[in-house]
Amino acid sequence: MKKLLICIMITLMFSGAAMAQRGLNCFSVFRGKLIPSNQMIVTEARGASMSTYKLDYYHSVQFHGGEDVVMKVAELILADAADAQSSETEMTGDLLTYALIQPTPFARVRRYLCYQARPAGPGWMITLIYLEGSATLDDLYSMFEKQ
Repeated sequence: MKKLLICIMITLMFSGAAMAQRGLNCFSVFRGKLIPSNQMIVTEARGASMSTYKLDYYHSVQFHGGEDVVMKVAELILADAADAQSSETEMTGDLLTYALIQPTPFARVRRYLCYQARPAGPGWMITLIYLEGSATLDDLYSMFEKQ
């Protein structure tokens, strides 16, 4: 019975993070709907290891894609930026190459979406990061340097 309770608690913990991302247009990218999960580098972290950064949850995906993929992801990111509390974007020609988006808080938790697309061989390397916690934009700027 105790093991069942622990399994249920762990499931609820992970579903909470998924629920927070669910309101975003780019949710499908994190869930492997655009690029299969086995073709992405996926990193998730939560708990005490993240508290140093004033974060509760970190979820990143990184993958290689052609121009059609980078355009589709950029379209989703720009839609999230349009609905966001604040956003900073950078274009190279007609292509979105950088974004730092602050969607509206979810249950009073600050949320951030970071995006970067850079040329890599015959395509693009795309990095998408979702963050939750009490960190402010200034905290994020001090943690990450825009490349």
